[in-house]
Amino acid sequence: MAKKNGKWKWIGAIILVLAAIIYYQTGQAPEKSPSPGPHYNLEKTGAGVVLNFSVAASQIHAAVDNGLKSVNLMAKEIKEANREVPRKDVEGVIRWHSRNILLVLPDSGSLDMVERSVSPLLTKAGGKIIGTETDSYNGKPAMRMDIGIVDVLNNEPLTMVTDRLFLVKESGNLPANTPKPQNQAGSGEMAIIIDDFGYNREPIAGFADMGRPITFSILPSRPYSNEAAARALSAGHLVMLHLPLEPLNSAEASEPITITVGMSDDEIKETTTKLLSSVPGIKGVNNHQGSRATADRRVMKAVLDVLKAQNLFFIDSRTTGKSVAAEVAGQQGVRTSENELFIDNSSDVEQIKKQLRKAVDMAHKNGRMIVIGHSRPNTVVAVREMIPEIEAGGIRLVYANQLLN
Repeated sequence: MAKKNGKWKWIGAIILVLAAIIYYQTGQAPEKSPSPGPHYNLEKTGAGVVLNFSVAASQIHAAVDNGLKSVNLMAKEIKEANREVPRKDVEGVIRWHSRNILLVLPDSGSLDMVERSVSPLLTKAGGKIIGTETDSYNGKPAMRMDIGIVDVLNNEPLTMVTDRLFLVKESGNLPANTPKPQNQAGSGEMAIIIDDFGYNREPIAGFADMGRPITFSILPSRPYSNEAAARALSAGHLVMLHLPLEPLNSAEASEPITITVGMSDDEIKETTTKLLSSVPGIKGVNNHQGSRATADRRVMKAVLDVLKAQNLFFIDSRTTGKSVAAEVAGQQGVRTSENELFIDNSSDVEQIKKQLRKAVDMAHKNGRMIVIGHSRPNTVVAVREMIPEIEAGGIRLVYANQLLN
C-alpha cells in the first residue's frame, strides 16, 4: 500500500511541475482563456511594422451600409481611399481604408435618424460615431458625421475615421442636429485650439488621439507640419493654418516667411496664398504672433480678402488688445471669432489645469468659449486629464468653426 501511495505522490508532483511550466511559459493559468486578439493585421516590412486595420474598417463599412439601407438611404456618391500614418516612436505605419459618402436625405430626414440607424450595428462591428459638425462637400454646405475606430495602441489612444458621411437634404438645407437644451444652468461649449504644430513630433499623436474635438493650428513648412495635418485629418479633427504675422518687435518674428506691415497689398495677398497652400486640408486661419500686423487695418484687409475668396474662416488669436482683425473680418463677411484665453503661458501641468478651470467658469457664464494652447507634451497631459472634469461641469467640447460669428 505504501508503494502505491508513493507512486501517486510522484505522479501528482509531475502534474504540478507541468502545470507550473505551462503557467510561466504562457503567462496565465492553463484554465484561463486567452485575451481577444487585436483589431489589426501585423505585417513586417523592411521599413518597419505595419498595423493594418483594413479588415476592421471593412466591417465598419458594412455596418454603415446596412444601417443606411434600413432607413432607405442610398449613397449618392462614394469616394474611397487607403489611409496611412506613421506610428508613434517606432518604425512603421498604421494603415486602413476610408470612405467619403454623400447622402441626400428627404426633407423629413435628420441627423438623429442617421445616427439611430447605424449606431447599434457599429457597436457590433467595433466602430462608433466619433463626432458631427458643419462642413462642406464640393463647395456646398453639409453636415458631416465621422465614424471609425477608437482603439488603444501601446497604452496610447488611437482614432481612425473610416467613414465620413456628408449629409444634405433634397431641399438643399442642412439636416438639423439633435436639439440641445438652451440656457441650461451650468451648460456651455468650448473649443480648444492648439497652436504651433510643426515644430516637434511628440505632441501630435497625443492631441490627434484625444478622443475629443481638438482644433489643430499648423505652422507652414515646418519639419512636422504635414505629419500633424495628416494625423489630425485622419482622426477627423479640424485643421487651420497658423499664419505668421509681424509682431511688435520684428526681430522676434519666429518664422522664415512672415507677413509684415511693410509689404504692399499685392505682396500680402501673394504671400498669404502661398502659405495657405503649404498645409493640406485647412478650413480656416488664426494668427501666429502678429501684434503689429493685426492692429493694421490695411494689412488685415489684404489677408482677409484672400481668406474670403477661399471660403476660409479667421480666428483672432488676440496677441494684442489693439487688434482689429476680427472687426475687419466681420466687415468683409468672413466668418470669425476670437481667442478668449491662453491656457499654457506656464508649462506646469497644474497651472494649465487651473487655466482650463477658469475657461470652464467663463463658458458657464457666456455659454461659449474659445481657448488656445500649444503643441507641448505637458499641454497634452493637462488637457487629457481635464476632459472628464470639463464634461462633468456641463461643458461640451466642439471644434472652433462651431463657435464662429
